[in-house]
Amino acid sequence: MCLKKAGMMSGIKKITEGLIFIYIYRFFYSLVICNLLIVSNLMLMRTGKEGIFMLKIISMNTSLLSISILLVLLTPQLATAKSSPCEDSLKYLVDAYKDDINTQEAFDKIYAGLTDLPDGYSYEHSSKNPWKKAESGEGLMKEMRSMFEKWCVALPEIEGDNDNALDPILYFSWFYYKNWAGQDFVQGRNPVKPDQELTTGSNFLAKWDRQYLAYMNSRESTKKVKEWVKDTRIEIDDYVRQEYKSWNAFFARNLISDRKGNYPSRPVTMQERDYVIVSPTDCIMNPLVQVQQIDGKYQRSYIDNPLQKDTVLDVKNIPISLNDMLGNANETIKNKFVGGTGLACVLMPNTYHHFHSPVDGKVIHAEVVKTGTIGTPGTFGYPDFPNWVPIDGNVGRPGTDFSQFQAFQRGVIIIKVSYNNLPGHKPKKITGYVASIPVGLNSVGSVVLNTCDSKETDHVNCFDIGKKVKKGKTKLGNFFFGGSLNILLFSKDMVTPAVQTRMGNQIGIINIGKSPKSDWTLDKP
Repeated sequence: MCLKKAGMMSGIKKITEGLIFIYIYRFFYSLVICNLLIVSNLMLMRTGKEGIFMLKIISMNTSLLSISILLVLLTPQLATAKSSPCEDSLKYLVDAYKDDINTQEAFDKIYAGLTDLPDGYSYEHSSKNPWKKAESGEGLMKEMRSMFEKWCVALPEIEGDNDNALDPILYFSWFYYKNWAGQDFVQGRNPVKPDQELTTGSNFLAKWDRQYLAYMNSRESTKKVKEWVKDTRIEIDDYVRQEYKSWNAFFARNLISDRKGNYPSRPVTMQERDYVIVSPTDCIMNPLVQVQQIDGKYQRSYIDNPLQKDTVLDVKNIPISLNDMLGNANETIKNKFVGGTGLACVLMPNTYHHFHSPVDGKVIHAEVVKTGTIGTPGTFGYPDFPNWVPIDGNVGRPGTDFSQFQAFQRGVIIIKVSYNNLPGHKPKKITGYVASIPVGLNSVGSVVLNTCDSKETDHVNCFDIGKKVKKGKTKLGNFFFGGSLNILLFSKDMVTPAVQTRMGNQIGIINIGKSPKSDWTLDKP
């Protein structure tokens, strides 16, 4: 209520200022016109060319005087005009650096910890970390401010099924790539004294996120939408046609559904068979893998039976901690996933950004866990982003450490599944559990659950806790622009750790087009 009242008062203030400006301008203009008429009458008493010439001079001076008055009156407005939609957050960063010694020392520490790029990555034919061009902690702060000013209004471009939406996300990731100081800073800790709080970085990102979100929800953000709609690989005819009033309105576009609530462009495979699990959305899918360090060497294998419940601080030891990943679900439910398996479903910027139930069943738990970078929905601070988004495009490939997502904002939806046993076997019905964990990645990768009482969704095929859901039909939620991941976890003995498909179903897309160049585009291999 206070926020609404403050917003109303701000609006009234702006209207009042505008009316005062109009009245003052009209007063001065009327005064000038009156003087002009008086002088004109005097001039008419004069004859010939002399009178006409003097009238022209007076008219010109009057116009110049009017313009001068207008500029004087506009000066306060011009002085307070913002050069960027994110100006407030950018100013906060600069002021914090200027006034706070801890922030200055933090940037020095981050700069000292910058790590060069892994093999295959380069900018301007150099594998040197691009943030090193700052040459100092102060320079690093200035580079950060400059980048986020550009990023605030950078709209993704597309060609074929390639786009540059991830360019700024990857570029900023080098700020904290294998750099604990950078990770501490963006997540609200003091890089010099990690056991102490330093909120400059997290506060800046929270402020910037809010302003960036406002921009992506504004009409200004629609400038590139037409080129996306025209791109054949967007398959816009699959979606409900509308005038997209913002980038996020386009990004979270809805598929066309029929009278029964089914989606003709995404038919569900063998909907009547209770043992068939379907993809929750359009995505790149890989099995989760175990990443263990043994005797200094990394070993990778599919997660066959390693899901453990205990929290492990060494993220390179066990890839998933169920206690954290499953949020506030009760202990009995969490125990169902011990020894289970999982799949990673990564959504790309040019695809459908709603996620659906992968199984028939009943929702027994649903929540949004708000953790990660304080005050932001994103996952700033992922220590090895290139491993997550490799050059070959196989996002979330085997070898990806998914444990890092247990600390970031995510949804947790747990579905109880009942499916038929073999004929003649007891019990006739077997019970299993599936967890859908949507994770909002960098920038404004917001997670929104499609509960029937939500004010943020369209309520088409919505769900409620305790109610049944249908695979491929019930919409569990959606993401807004940023990055998006849907982790699926299965209870023990329910699913083998591999993606299984059927004849005639999609297994890939033939690639066309090249990613448009941005300010942060990697060199092409």
